Amino acid sequence: MSLATFILLLVFLINLGLLLFILSQSKYQRRRWPIFTMIFLIVLWEATELSSLAIFSQNNFWLTISVRAGLLPTLYLAPAFVWLVLSLFDKWLVIPKSKRFLLWLPAIVMSPFVFTQYNASNIFIYEGKVVYTAGSIYWYFAIYFATLMTLGLYWLIKNRRQAYIVVKRQIDYIFVGTALAALGGLVFSMLLPVLGVSNVYYIGADSIIFFTTIVTYALFRCQFFDLKISIYKTVVDILRLLITGSIFYIFYFVLKQVVLIDFSIATNFWLLILFIGLTSPLVFSLANKAVLGLVGNPSGELKEVTNRIADILRSSRDLDILFSRLARQIHHVIDYKEIFIYLAKRKDTGVFHQVFPVGERLLDLQTSQLVQFLDKHHQLANFAEIQYFESERALVGEMERDHIDIALPIFYNRQLLGVVVLDANRELLTIQKLQFLTQVNKYLDIAVGSLLLHQQDMVEKIK
Repeated sequence: MSLATFILLLVFLINLGLLLFILSQSKYQRRRWPIFTMIFLIVLWEATELSSLAIFSQNNFWLTISVRAGLLPTLYLAPAFVWLVLSLFDKWLVIPKSKRFLLWLPAIVMSPFVFTQYNASNIFIYEGKVVYTAGSIYWYFAIYFATLMTLGLYWLIKNRRQAYIVVKRQIDYIFVGTALAALGGLVFSMLLPVLGVSNVYYIGADSIIFFTTIVTYALFRCQFFDLKISIYKTVVDILRLLITGSIFYIFYFVLKQVVLIDFSIATNFWLLILFIGLTSPLVFSLANKAVLGLVGNPSGELKEVTNRIADILRSSRDLDILFSRLARQIHHVIDYKEIFIYLAKRKDTGVFHQVFPVGERLLDLQTSQLVQFLDKHHQLANFAEIQYFESERALVGEMERDHIDIALPIFYNRQLLGVVVLDANRELLTIQKLQFLTQVNKYLDIAVGSLLLHQQDMVEKIK
């Protein structure tokens, strides 16, 4: 198997796995079928390419049929992309069926010509890749494909400003995936062959894997990883493994070349393995400290702030001081615009009054969709996620009107004691930040509940 065939097989298997993943995501049903269709078409094309290279390369008749059949699914990729774009803004079903059909019509009309010499002729295998001469209909297909893809990207740009917070991030990922796929095709399939380097031509077509994986990730997430922290962790892992491996290799080299120890002797070899096993935790720990000192530790900042908040909540006996310190620590992680904390009234536990900063605002369990949601679900309310799934329309309206991006419930013994409200200026919080808030919420439940019980006990003793 050639390298070109191996890479194509790998890309094919990844896309096949993406199809299975998409089918398992039921809650994203409205948006899963367009990307499923696109990847399915790509998988069909890759399957015919693999057949051409691995099965029919020695049979000219079947090779011709296979290559031409592979061009058929690519014909429908562009209208599928437009379908995907319009579905992001819930506009696909709004368009009349006749106009939707017009997008697919040129592909349907050109389909019969795919299996003729007007599309591709003089087909053969050269250096592990399929080579053919483009026919006259092929250029009409290229114009149709480029026009619809450009139109789809234009609609993405035009509608991004009005899109939901999550959809905006998805659009950003779609552009990144499209740019990487296009860059791969431009460099490996166009520029390098012009410069005389044609042995890596196949990588250009395989660059579509960037689009399929990145877009699939974007469309089936409403929470996204912080790339800075994710890249940092990858770099740290690689560096500390390299440093640890280098230290042991230098140690082995010195023993073998300078001390002249013969490791072909079983006793010497197993003693070396035993020594590495016993000392590797210490060496790895030292390498880890060296790397953290060299590249910093953005992921450690979250843990450090979380620990400080835990200390504040454990040690405070005054609610005003507790909330003030808590707000400052949260601001180290989340650049919020405003934070408000509400606590339930003693005599009417269904009414919550603003205690930080001190104000006159009230939240009522009977009238507030937000309080009802928190009381029912016992978890934070994320405006971006609720808006994206459109599961609580009345709640979305209330949170949008009151500029609430995140709301944390304060529970104790299954009773809602308070609410923490954040205005994050419509920032889409990453998974790491949401996990941070969830952890803070757990500490807050215990601390506020215990402190309120302590204060109530003190009041009763005074009476």
